[in-house]
Amino acid sequence: MKLIFSIRISFILLLAGFTAQAQDVNVVKFDKLQQLRNSSSDTLYVVNFWATWCGPCIKEMPYFEAVNNQYKGQPVRVILVSMDAAQDLQKVKTFMQRRKIASDVWLLDEADANTWIDKLEPKWSGAIPATILFNNKRKQYHFVEKELKEDELQALVKQFKP
Repeated sequence: MKLIFSIRISFILLLAGFTAQAQDVNVVKFDKLQQLRNSSSDTLYVVNFWATWCGPCIKEMPYFEAVNNQYKGQPVRVILVSMDAAQDLQKVKTFMQRRKIASDVWLLDEADANTWIDKLEPKWSGAIPATILFNNKRKQYHFVEKELKEDELQALVKQFKP
């Protein structure tokens, strides 16, 4: 009996540790994106729009994570914005944890993309993956509406980084 109790306690502690290490995913509204887009800091923001159900998005995700790791401590910030539904928050957290993603992850909680996409990028059709790189202090901006190859992303970051 004590052995079974001990195994159950160990399992519960293991699960608690598993959830405590889950990727932090911030649920945000468009206002948060707009604040970021209007930021005056001398930081290169690399903002990638993706979803757990998007094959090309998943394929390019390691490239963004590599940029995040490569420029850690420098004025380059990678933000992965999930276009999954807000009720899929746990799915997104689990997805990110399995892939050991350390980049900032936001889940955009906006039901109607037509109300905000043109405000963020008028050329964006709404298709994903899509990526915006910008540094407002340096007046740098670049938008890409396609899956990026690793060398393409690296070249863009090198071109725009402070």
